[in-house]
Amino acid sequence: MSDRVLSAVPAAEEAVRELPMPPIAFFLIAFGLFTALLLVTWSFRNTAYKVRPRGQGQAGHHVTPHEGASH
Repeated sequence: MSDRVLSAVPAAEEAVRELPMPPIAFFLIAFGLFTALLLVTWSFRNTAYKVRPRGQGQAGHHVTPHEGASH
């Protein structure tokens, strides 16, 4: 039984493929892509306020001093 296992080991080593570039290059590419996506996402901050219709304003969110006061 151990002869069969040992004879399969060299055959498995031949099927190993080399990476096309060093592992650190994969990390740097992924890091750069995620950083670019973060910058795109960050560029859209506070845009909901800018696209609100002019007539709407804060009419729906107006609170009088007596409604919002807690004693």
